[in-house]
Order: sequence, then C-alpha cells, then structure tokens
Amino acid sequence: MPTLPIELITEILLRLPVKSLLQFRSVSKSWFALISSAEFVKTHLNISGKKHNVILTGLINAFTSRETQYVLRDYSLSSLCNDDCVIEAFDLDYPMSSPQQYVSIVGSVNGLICLMINEVDLVLWNPSIRKFKKLPDSRLKDKVTGGNQCDIPKGVCVVYGFGYDESSDDYKVVGCIEDRINLVPQAEVEIYSLKSDSWRSKDDVPDGVLLSKPCKCVNGKLHWINNNKDSNIISFDLADEKWGKVELPRYREGNLFLDLKVLGSDLCVFCNYMEIHADVWVMRDYGVKESWTKMYSVKYPDRFFSPFISRTLFMSNKGEVLLVPGSTLMVHNPEDEPIRYPKVTNFDFCVAMNIYIESLVSPPLQNELSQEQE
Repeated sequence: MPTLPIELITEILLRLPVKSLLQFRSVSKSWFALISSAEFVKTHLNISGKKHNVILTGLINAFTSRETQYVLRDYSLSSLCNDDCVIEAFDLDYPMSSPQQYVSIVGSVNGLICLMINEVDLVLWNPSIRKFKKLPDSRLKDKVTGGNQCDIPKGVCVVYGFGYDESSDDYKVVGCIEDRINLVPQAEVEIYSLKSDSWRSKDDVPDGVLLSKPCKCVNGKLHWINNNKDSNIISFDLADEKWGKVELPRYREGNLFLDLKVLGSDLCVFCNYMEIHADVWVMRDYGVKESWTKMYSVKYPDRFFSPFISRTLFMSNKGEVLLVPGSTLMVHNPEDEPIRYPKVTNFDFCVAMNIYIESLVSPPLQNELSQEQE
C-alpha cells in the first residue's frame, strides 16, 4: 500500500486544529514524536488558522447571602457571529481549582495562560492540551503572606504581567509588590524565566509608580497604566528588561475608568465614562503619541451601569466591540448598528474576560490534568 511522503504528511498535519492533532498522536510512535516536537509546535502556531476562544471569570452566588464561588468558562469567539444560535459556555477544570479561591488571569500568549490563584500562587496553563506548570514561589509571595496563606496586608498591592520574549524564545512573568501606604510609593520587582524556571530580583524600579491591573503585552513589552499624579503608561521590555513610558491619548476628562486593551497587535486605551459611553483609543504607531486615534465611541443603553465593564471588553479585527457587563453579553458594531445580545447558557456574573488561542505550546516539566482529552 503506497504511503505519503513524510514532508506531505507534515504539511497536512500543520493545518489541522489542536483537538485533531491530539487524537492523531496515537496513530503511531512517529506521528507522536512529530506532533510533539518543538519545531512542529512552533510552526503550527505560526501557520495554522488560529482559533480564538473567550475565557470568562465568573462569580456564582454573587450579591447573595450564599458563599461566592469562582469559575472559569469558555466558548468559541466565532460563535458570536451567528445571531440565531444559542452559545454554551463550558466549565474549565483549571489547575488548583477551588470554588472558594479567588482566580484571575494575568495574561495569555501563544495559547499559554498565566493564572493567579488566591492572589499569591501562579500557574502557566494551556487549556487546549490540559497541561500546566505551577511556578515556584517568589520572594514577593513571602513578603505578602509572611510564609502562610493569610490575607494581603492593607496598603499592599501585587500586580503581575506575562509575556513572550521572542529574542530569547522565553516566557516571562514580571511581579511587582507596591507599598502604597507611604507618601512615596515603594515597589519591588521580580522576574520569572520559564527557561531557567527561577525568579530573580530587578532593582531599577521607577520611583513613585502605581501600576494598575490588567497588564497587556504589545510589541514585546508589558504595559500597565500608572495611576500616580503623572498618569501615563509604564512599559517593561521583555528582551532588554528596561523600563519605559508611553504617553496616554488626549482623552476627555470626567468621571471615568482607564483600562488597557489590545486591538489586533495595537495598544488600546478604553475610557469608560460611567453610565454614559466609552471611547476606544488605538495607538497606530507604537510609541508615537500623535498616532493615538479614537476609533469608536460606544453609547451605553439607558439606565446602564456596571463597574466591571472596563475589565470585560474585547475588540475584534472586524471592528466589533464585545462587552460583558455583569451577566449580559453585548456586541456593538461601530457602524451604528443596534447592539446585539447573543444568547449564552451556563453564564453567571462575569468580572473579567480574556481571549486565548488554541495551540500545542506547553511549558516544560508540566503536569497533566487528571481528565483525559475528550
């Protein structure tokens, strides 16, 4: 029986979705070795059609007398394009999951998600292949908790960022602990490298910074809004590990929240004017203040308010803006079309939303979740 050349087989496999590739690993030892190889994983990431999924951080029993529980759920972003279908959000069995433990997403890149559990534990996780790695404890954790799982002291804030350094082919986590009680805020920074699987201190922290969640990775740099009196964006270059500043757009002042987002590969600022509308600014030429452009204004429905809306936004390359205020899903088209309200089942009160792509990327020394791949 004739067989296809291995080069042709590889080209075919590279264009298949992750779920199919996980099944095809069991065809033979040679296919398993091919699909698991670092070269195949990287090439597949670059050339395959990337499937984007929405991952929601939800609260069960929010604003009730019952104990609040945290959940992570996801659904395909493409399902939002069909107005007639009912979208089902699926529960994710994430690492170290416990309904009573706070969980948040630090960031996502190349299919890897950095989770923060209970404000102190960090995990790198690929939900597509159900593999994860718990990061070793940093000195920041000991300073925050005193060596135990107690509450974070008042006036102390811990923020993290997660990104990929292409120059060294390394994934890095940057952690910053800030003491905001002092008149001049004090900060300590540590950097985790996946290649070395270790943390190290970073001494040259800019004075007086008040970094605000979330962190966004653009152009090989991590970005946080700086909430001190200067009000700008603080950046951290993952390659040379130097700090920098990015000027904010000339937005209209008022009662508003500022939040960082990413549109395509561009840095965005989401200006949420409470109960009224939101402006979306995009930096078209990175680092050039004059390139900030107001792309959209999203007018909220009457009597609308959600303090979480700035945390729960995604902008597609087609220009649609996805908002998730509380337990409602809204899709806004900037072409003055009416706001759509997609139907989603298994959907609770949402406090955060992130986008991740399906990939084969896996951290080394990973553990595997007990559930087998469906």
